[in-house]
Amino acid sequence: MSALPTMLMWSVVLIAAAVFSGRWTFHIVSDTASYLQYAFSPASAAAAEIRSPVYPLVLRLLTSLAPTRSSALQLVVLGQILLHAAATSALMLELRNWKTSCQVSFAVAATVAIGCTFWDNVSTIATDCPAMSVGVITAVCMMRGWRRGFSIRLSIATAAFVLTAIGLRPAYLFLIPWTAISLFLRPAEAVAATFGHRVRDGFVIAGIPVVTLLGWCVFRYVTVADFSLLPFGHQNMAAVTTQLLDNDELTAIPGKPGELASEIARRRVEVSLGENLRATSNKTSQISDSDKAQVVRTTRAADGLDLRTHGDPSRRADSYMTLENRWDAMTYLVVVPAAAHVIQTHASNDAVRDADIVAQHQLIAELDKYIVRSYPLRYARWWLLAMRRGLWGSAANIVMHPIFLILIVVAALITTVRCIHPSRAETNRTSVTQSLAGVRAFLLIAITYGATKLGFVALTSPPIGRFSDAAFVFVPGVIAIAYFAFQQCLRFEGMNKSLSTTH
Repeated sequence: MSALPTMLMWSVVLIAAAVFSGRWTFHIVSDTASYLQYAFSPASAAAAEIRSPVYPLVLRLLTSLAPTRSSALQLVVLGQILLHAAATSALMLELRNWKTSCQVSFAVAATVAIGCTFWDNVSTIATDCPAMSVGVITAVCMMRGWRRGFSIRLSIATAAFVLTAIGLRPAYLFLIPWTAISLFLRPAEAVAATFGHRVRDGFVIAGIPVVTLLGWCVFRYVTVADFSLLPFGHQNMAAVTTQLLDNDELTAIPGKPGELASEIARRRVEVSLGENLRATSNKTSQISDSDKAQVVRTTRAADGLDLRTHGDPSRRADSYMTLENRWDAMTYLVVVPAAAHVIQTHASNDAVRDADIVAQHQLIAELDKYIVRSYPLRYARWWLLAMRRGLWGSAANIVMHPIFLILIVVAALITTVRCIHPSRAETNRTSVTQSLAGVRAFLLIAITYGATKLGFVALTSPPIGRFSDAAFVFVPGVIAIAYFAFQQCLRFEGMNKSLSTTH
């Protein structure tokens, strides 16, 4: 099947799936406003934005073309569906080019097409789905390079997709090391390439995004004196790192980061104990045990924030799930307001107050660095537990996906029937996996892509659903391959038993 019919097929399938499942109409989420209200001028305003400019630029373009804002946002949803259809088509065609059977190629592509990230986010005006789709296209480019070799044109195209994914969602920074590693970690059937050629390809594929992103960092440094991609992200990490410390450890941190740490310690007690009870200092000993017990009985933590670990909100999180459950509220009810308070306290004029978002981010970054350097074992333990959480959390999400759940039940029933009544039909042993090379290439993509992305996310945030699901976009395809291979083994086992009985 050629590219155009395949693209048309998947476009129709995904549009129909979106319409009949109620995912066609655009959906506004909490992140949407920051994309719609992105300030492209003056330069200092753009440099101070918490979002990268690619998605806001798309929104601005479609808004200028469409007659109404609603129709523009609906066009965004259509564009996200078509982009994912293109990614799905590219994967299916690449698997066929590896001589993988039509059955397996279609099944793997279908699992990517209706995966968790598409199912949950295709209609949202946010970057989760389009960034995931561009990530899939990048993976397909790597498979094509393994099969045919990386020409300069393919290397530049791969670098462009990497840069686009990062521009949509900076969490895809992992694509830079992943593509570089994938040039050396290749399936056995990959086309031969000398070490020098692989290094050259790496300079193009990873070098173009790195140079471009460094240019953006220089632009931000010149305009707002902040050498980083965005003034965003460290507050997420601080909502993790500060939960690794008790209040007395936070208040012992020196310097300006220590002021922020002390403010966080104070605020997490206040918020957890309720608005009517204020700790006037960082020492929770000023609150009597009876008062604490009364507050715990009569107040509800704001926005689900529950810091009453061990009956004492001044203590660090006692488990991974405790930390994750209060992470979101810790970010926006404790860390961000605390940083704003400290910066405003030191602000000497209105200009400083206007630049407080950048200053807040820099201050939070200093605190994160101090905590990681001072408590590396606690941070390492957090990272390992987060990786584990991402694995089982995404597995649960796959099982809870309505279509995947139905397919799992049907597959279990078919397997049960095969075990009881093995098929005696003549079967070509290579009919399902005509070329194991394509299967091996896809499995290598799935494992390395998922591990690299999950490890990158866990550095700063709990790998909750929409973060980890995109990392494991290829895992349902791995399950599909395993199912077909298992069914093939059952059929041949049945045939072998039949032949033995006959003789």
